[in-house]
Amino acid sequence: MNLVTLKKEHSLVLKETITEYLSPNYIYLPIKSNSKFKIDPKSYLHRGELLYDLIYSPISGKILGLKECDSVEGRKKFLVIENDFKEKTLKKVGVRKNISKISKSELIELLSSYDTDLLNEINKNYNKIIINSVDEQPYVGNFMYINVKYGKEILDLIDSLGDILNINDIEVIIKDTDYNTINALNNIIGMYNNVRLRLVPDKYMISNINVLTKYLDLKEEFMYLDIEEVYDLYQYLKRKKLREDKFITITGNLVDKPQVIKCKLGSSLKDIINDIIKITEKDYVVLVNNLLTSNKINIDNYIVTEGLKAVFIMKKNEIKELSCINCGKCNDVCPVKIKVSALVNGRKCDKKDCIHCGLCSYICPSFININKFLDGDKHE
Repeated sequence: MNLVTLKKEHSLVLKETITEYLSPNYIYLPIKSNSKFKIDPKSYLHRGELLYDLIYSPISGKILGLKECDSVEGRKKFLVIENDFKEKTLKKVGVRKNISKISKSELIELLSSYDTDLLNEINKNYNKIIINSVDEQPYVGNFMYINVKYGKEILDLIDSLGDILNINDIEVIIKDTDYNTINALNNIIGMYNNVRLRLVPDKYMISNINVLTKYLDLKEEFMYLDIEEVYDLYQYLKRKKLREDKFITITGNLVDKPQVIKCKLGSSLKDIINDIIKITEKDYVVLVNNLLTSNKINIDNYIVTEGLKAVFIMKKNEIKELSCINCGKCNDVCPVKIKVSALVNGRKCDKKDCIHCGLCSYICPSFININKFLDGDKHE
């Protein structure tokens, strides 16, 4: 498998510490038309209270109503909650002393009110766990900062999960250039018998589960978690704290101080940018999650959801597309070997394996936004 190394832009170096944004004025939570409330919408809302569909309130306050908003998952209705900043809860929850003492049956019971997808994974008979610590996109530092700040908690959870599930083959995947994570975890890894670090080269998209499986030549099925999922699970099992925080990187060539921000799920992206980020020019575009696919957004009414990982604030760069010259570079660079040039030129092409890395558009000498041929307007 041929993977590429992207040219680094050193002006996008992140701040050394995480910035917290944990007291927004309003929270917006996605809601479906068939969602059934577990509470009276007119009643006082406590932090951590179950609302619907395993959705819990990350703040205390009152429900104002519904509003259509945008997010990585598309345009949908959101429940609007006004924060009263009192952080009231229904009951105090103690801290569990030893996560590894949880039985598998107890873990299953706990996950039934936390994450049904993870519950399904726990119920499978895996012999191996892969923990991904590699941020998929360049200039994104969410996973690195989680490891550096919460390294011991992360390894506690991973090692305990191995004990609970009787799995002693656990690998934490780290880029060989991520010296901050390597140093942070190497200092304490000796305390954990189930866990070892595995270094991979700094190649674009290597952390994608399909690419990683092929690169590591893994033949058996395995449980796959990323570091943020591990952090969330630790908070839940240790403190019964439900998933309410999100790490996002805000960077770009017009951001004065690129940084990783720990915010509340459901926060307004516009509020975060206005309150924290200094943009050096007035004329800019905002991209989310992937700098190479040109997924431009309008930050008005855009909400931080679980799928949001990075925000890029960039100079406008209007480049005119030219005709395809059939150079074949898009085919050569594709990590899953799609015949991209055929698609661009109106011929049939099997695109089901596309991982939306954006490399074909990035490498194209004719500046063609090839992504629009691969998945329509969704990633255009």
